Amino acid sequence: MRIGILSDTHDHREHVLRAIDVLNEQNVEAVFHAGDVISPFVMKQFGDLQARPFIVTYGNNDGEKLILKTAAAKIGATIYEYCYEGEHGGKSIYMAHTQHHVEAVAQSSRYDLVIYGHTHQQDIRRVGKTLIVNPGEVTDWITGTSHLVILDLQSMEPEIIQIK
Repeated sequence: MRIGILSDTHDHREHVLRAIDVLNEQNVEAVFHAGDVISPFVMKQFGDLQARPFIVTYGNNDGEKLILKTAAAKIGATIYEYCYEGEHGGKSIYMAHTQHHVEAVAQSSRYDLVIYGHTHQQDIRRVGKTLIVNPGEVTDWITGTSHLVILDLQSMEPEIIQIK
């Protein structure tokens, strides 16, 4: 089972559409977005994702939370206030937007996968049995590059895909 991991789309519509194409081409079974979608009109674009579930956490720049949550519900996505904790494909997953508790959560060994965003910088590493993934930004406004990650949940091997 393969999942898509992305973060920090920041209303960059062109890159969002390309990311959706990549995720659909890669036949991922679920998509995890670690925050800063920003606007309802970009959330609406994610309705073109073939994968479900589509799980999102709010980011620090997501301002119109009620309208964003309504837009998410209309496309069958679920958006979480601070963090997501759940299981998918037999793996325990924790996802939040910021990096503030990533180390402690990973060191707890409660999760197989810890996802975060916010920094716009890729961070893919292991802490004990836990894989930490910050896919970097879908927008290219901070780093100049646009990425997402495809993760095989069976092997726990991540593949970095440049979108731009």
